[in-house]
Order: sequence, then C-alpha cells, then structure tokens
Amino acid sequence: MFSVEFRYRARKIYKSVKQIVELVSNVLLFLASFLALVLVIYRFGFDMPADYSHEIYYTYRAIVRLFVVLGLLRFLFNFKLLRAEKGFWIEVLVLLFLFALTLFSKHFDRPDFEVTNPFLFKVERILTYGVVLLLSIIQLSKQIFVVLRSRVKAEVLFAASFLFIILFGAVLLGLPNATYEGISFTDALFTSTSAVCVTGLTVVDTGATFTLTGQVVLLMLIQVGGIGVMTFTSFFAMSFLSGTSFHDQFMMKNLLNEASLSDIFRTVVYIILTTFIIEGIGVYLVYMQVQDVAEIDNKLFFALFHGVSAFCNAGFSTLPGNLYDPLIRHLYGLQVILAFLIIFGGIGFPILFNYGRLLHYGIRNKIKCLLGMNYKVVHEPRIVSTTTRIVLPTTLILLVVGTALFWIFENHNVLDGMSFTGKFATSFMGAVTPRTAGFNNVDMSMLHVPTIFLTIVLMWIGAAPMSTGGGIKVTTFVIALKNIWANLAGNDRVVIAHRQLTRENVNRAHSIIILSILWIILAVFVIVILEPKATLTQAVFEVVSALGTVGLTLNLTPHLCVASKMTIALTMFVGRVGLITLLACFIRHQDVKLYTYPDETVIV
Repeated sequence: MFSVEFRYRARKIYKSVKQIVELVSNVLLFLASFLALVLVIYRFGFDMPADYSHEIYYTYRAIVRLFVVLGLLRFLFNFKLLRAEKGFWIEVLVLLFLFALTLFSKHFDRPDFEVTNPFLFKVERILTYGVVLLLSIIQLSKQIFVVLRSRVKAEVLFAASFLFIILFGAVLLGLPNATYEGISFTDALFTSTSAVCVTGLTVVDTGATFTLTGQVVLLMLIQVGGIGVMTFTSFFAMSFLSGTSFHDQFMMKNLLNEASLSDIFRTVVYIILTTFIIEGIGVYLVYMQVQDVAEIDNKLFFALFHGVSAFCNAGFSTLPGNLYDPLIRHLYGLQVILAFLIIFGGIGFPILFNYGRLLHYGIRNKIKCLLGMNYKVVHEPRIVSTTTRIVLPTTLILLVVGTALFWIFENHNVLDGMSFTGKFATSFMGAVTPRTAGFNNVDMSMLHVPTIFLTIVLMWIGAAPMSTGGGIKVTTFVIALKNIWANLAGNDRVVIAHRQLTRENVNRAHSIIILSILWIILAVFVIVILEPKATLTQAVFEVVSALGTVGLTLNLTPHLCVASKMTIALTMFVGRVGLITLLACFIRHQDVKLYTYPDETVIV
C-alpha cells in the first residue's frame, strides 16, 4: 500500500498536470478554431490555385486529428465529471465520428479516387469542412460563455452579439468571390445589417450583385439573425461543452424569457428543431411551386433561400423584382405558402410551444382514456398563457382587417384585372408582409395613400414577442389599449383573460411605444434634412419599415446618400435589438427603494 504522503503528492501532481493539459487544450482549440474560420474564408472568398485548395483541405484534416487527440485527453482527465453532464453521450458520439473520419480519410488520398468515385470524394470533403466549422463554432461559443461569467449585463451581451455578426457579415460580403463586380463597405455593411436584423431593405440588387457564395453568406446571416445569435451559441455550448455555471444559466433565462432555469436547455433545443422543421417543410413546398419556372436555374437553392427568408421574416429575394418579378408574380400558391411561413415565424416560439403543450396534453389524455376505462382526466389549468391569449386573436384581427382593407383600397388599382384567387392572395400577402416580412408582391410606388398609411400602421405594430419579427409587438399594442380603456373606465387595474397585469408590464409597454415614436421622429427629421428630394411620406415609410424590421420601401432606400444609409442601418439595428435594451446597456439599474415620497398631482 502507498503511504498517505505519496498519495497526496500523486494527487497534487495529477491536478497540476490536469490544469496544464486543460490550459494547453483550450489555447490549441481556440487557435485551431480561429485558423479554420480564416482558412474557410480564404478558401471560398478568394480566387486561388488548385494546389492551395488541397493544402487547406489537408490542414482541415490535421485540425480534425487535433480535435480527436484533445478530446480524448479531456475524457481521460474529466471522465467522472463528464458522465454527470447532459451532453456526455453527444460528446462520445462526436468523438467516435471524428475518429472514424480520421481513419477513413486516408483511403481518399489515392490519385485515381477523385476520378473513380467523384460523389464519395465530394461527400468526404464536405464532411471534413462541415465538421471542422461546426467544432470551431462550438469552441467560439464556449468563449462567449466565458464572457458570460465575467458578469456582463444580458442587454450588453445581446446587443454586442448582433453588432459583432453584422460587422463580420459585412467583411464576408465584401470578399472578392462574394460579388460579381465588387461592393463598397457601406453597401456591404447596410446589407449585412439588413440581413442580421431580418429587415430586407437593400441598396443593391441581391441576385445581380452577389454570387452564389455571397448569397450563401447572406442566407447564413438571415438564419443567425432570425433565431438569434445567443440562441445558436447557447445551443452549441450547452449541448457539447462542459456544464455552465449558475450565472450563465441565469443570463440565458433572461435572454429567453424563461420562468424556470431547468427549462432553458429544452427551450433552446425546441427553438432550433422547430425552426428547421418548419423551414424544411416550407422549402419543400416552395420547391414544388417553382418546378415549372424554367428561368430559375438552381430551384433548390431558390426554395431554400426564400423559405428561410420568409420564416425569419427577412423579405430578401434573389429576384430583381422580389415577389413582383414577372417570373413568379402569377404564382399565387407560392405567395400563400410564403405568407404562412411569415405568420409562423412572426407568431413567436412561446405561442407555438404553448399550443404544442396543449396538444400533447389533449392527446395524452385521449390515449389514456382509450387504454384505461377508469382513467380520470387530470385538469391542468392555464395551459394557454395570457401572452398566447393576446397574440393569436390580435394577429387574426390584424390579418383579416388588413386583407379586407387592402382589397377595398386597391381593388381598382394594383388588383385591377386579377382573378378572384389573385386578388385574395395579393391582398392576404399585403396584410401579412407589413408585419415585419418585407416581401412585396405589388409595385409599392403605385399604392394609394390609404393603403400606404395602413401598411405603416401594420409595420409599426409588428409581430409577436420572442419571434423572428419586429415592431413594437402586438402584446405591447394591446396592453396600451387596455390601459387606456381602464383609465377611461376609472379602473386602476389592467386585466386580460382574467389576469391582472403588473404595473411594471404596463409601464414597459408604454415606454416601448413612446421610445419608438421618438426614434421615428428623430430619424425622419434626419432623413428629411439629408434627402431634400424625398417626400415626407417616403421618409416616414422607410424609417418605420426599418424600425419595424420590415423591409418594404417606396423606392427611396436604393437612392440614399451614405449618411442616410447609415441612419436607416442604425434604425434597423435599434428595431431588432430594442431601444429599451440598448438604453439599458448604458443606464445603471437602480435598486428598489424601501421608501416613498409624498403623493402630488400634476395637471395633464
């Protein structure tokens, strides 16, 4: 038997070696992840000889081996701790996959393999690039969670994450292979802001300016911006990495608006899965709609781009005329499919999950009733939340009223000459897309003034909270109306669906409305000064469209000067992040005071 002193020294040496290995591993993984991102940007962003491409590929294979070795070392030193974590078996599967990829990759080095097995050759290359990029993103996600541990405010982290992706996206869009004839940094920054903030306002023709590489970058920016940067990074970090601290989880609880810390991981996973499932169905339906359009070359990418753009409420299109392009303006089925993708994206993840839970509850009780005759249904009250009770009826009213008014106002204008189906689809899309989507299926410059005013109101109200949409949100609008009614009725409480809203909730709703109006006034004032040829209607329309992250335009945005473009870009950023969130980054939160001042009445 070893002595106590020997075991103490051995344990001490083991801990020291473990710390050194962890430190070296973290440094090597960070450098390898950074190198992988730089190489993939260089590989696809610049023209290079074929030899360089092969060198980059072999570098990626070396990075895969590095991930395998460091992963095995981590398992050896932290096996007991890892077994208690949620992502243990995921890490095991990832390591086994990487090990298998490393073993079989040497069989692809034969000179004749690319000629004899071209499909397998391409699959192996795509897997190598994809796996390394995924692991690199995971490692960068870990670094973000390190920042979380430094007690950064959730509002600062949320705003900074969007700002970082916008700047990074502008650099990617400015790469030589991303465009056909180059693009200025201002236009690249504006386009990146519009994509990450899922707005859809453009100063260049997307299809004519960006190559397939640039459009793929644009699609990735839309996807990341639609779901949220922190949602993606949290999913990767909590799925594949070591356990997060209580502070990390508490920060994510605030960002995801969850009531329980135990629901965070499940909510993030549900958001990712729900997004990809709905987008997958939408992409398939869009692909089926454009099968007969011979002028569209890459129909699969067209369907993917427009499906993701619709669900994320971005409004980007690869066609010069958007949905009003002559190639697809007559495809009313396509317009309806995109409209429903917009609605699902703008209705909000909490509402979708809420009704998913209600459906699960009903199916479970039905099955138990069928299997067991004596089963007693257990009542679970308030499955449908108050937020859901606000969002769904309000959304339905806005869609019905918007469709009807658009039809009435434009029946003898842009709808003239269309069939009944065409008028309904166009009017329905005209009511859906102002709620932060940005697709235009008519010539916006031809709309009557009442229709423009209707569109401005719908853009300002926006979609539901915790969704891919923008605007002040339908809940904010309803709470403000309910509070006005309560004041008129002499009631000091705001009650919705037999629930009394907190005073903080009501005050926040009014603050959002006031701040949005103040920003609109300020931005319109700046645009009117900078653009003397622009009408007041155009200025208001563009600003509200940017603040609501909608993307509709009266053909003013493409002709703006640099200062005006930056004003609209800043407005898009403010609309996506939120003015209250931005102001909270700079204003110190005051502690609750345990005293009150004497009441006083001010004449209003």
